[in-house]
Amino acid sequence: MITISFINMKGGVGKTTSVVEIAAILAKEHNKKVLVIDMDPQTNATLSLISFEEWEKIKDTSTIADVLGMNKSASSRDDEFDIKDAIIESVGGIPNLDLIPSHLELTFLDLDLVSVAARESILKNQIDNSDLDYDFILIDCPPNLTLAPQNALVISDYIIVPVVPEIFPAIGLPLLVNRVKKWKKSFRDCKVEFLGMVFTKVDGRYNIHAQQMVALRKEKVIPCFSTIIRQNVDVSKSVAYHKPATVVYPYCSGVQSYRNLVKEILRKIP
Repeated sequence: MITISFINMKGGVGKTTSVVEIAAILAKEHNKKVLVIDMDPQTNATLSLISFEEWEKIKDTSTIADVLGMNKSASSRDDEFDIKDAIIESVGGIPNLDLIPSHLELTFLDLDLVSVAARESILKNQIDNSDLDYDFILIDCPPNLTLAPQNALVISDYIIVPVVPEIFPAIGLPLLVNRVKKWKKSFRDCKVEFLGMVFTKVDGRYNIHAQQMVALRKEKVIPCFSTIIRQNVDVSKSVAYHKPATVVYPYCSGVQSYRNLVKEILRKIP
């Protein structure tokens, strides 16, 4: 089972879209069994794979917030929630693709669990104590390194960093690398490595995009994937259907770029 966290300290870089499309292609076209875990309180990955009405029915009883113990009283924390109860199967119209949805309450995760021992390892313990059977777990992380992404990194084998090749999205990359290094020193069981940085929302009309891609490749702060993801409106529109663009617009250029990226990811993983 390979676990990959998708993270960038800057929001709006195509992180969620990358998680959803890569997961869909792995499941639909490579016959991999894939679990998406939405750790971002914005719930964008969740609502890209299930409808708002479906999410409304389960949001207070069966989400990642329950897995992490947010909805427990202090007296009931020993009654551990079963992670399998939060899994929604065959989302986005794809049989091999499952989801653990997010919750807006994750915004307050650090405050709610401030007194909980080993709070950075709650997700790891849940997975270790289960018999989940997946080829890949892909985790959509919020744009920070607070408790939610810490839980993700502890269990991850790799990190993929989506980056729009502009000035601001690239500023936080050295900080991200340094924080992950410090994190690994604090948690010796954490073996996560950077699989690569992928350029997203690339627009050939902007010279700054071409310039930044050249500069970031030269700096080698994080190794870069060869595949780039160009701006594509069809990929954005698919969210309205609560399905991946791989299902709704399977022949669009954006989906083809993600197909190439998935092939590159599979080549890079030993």
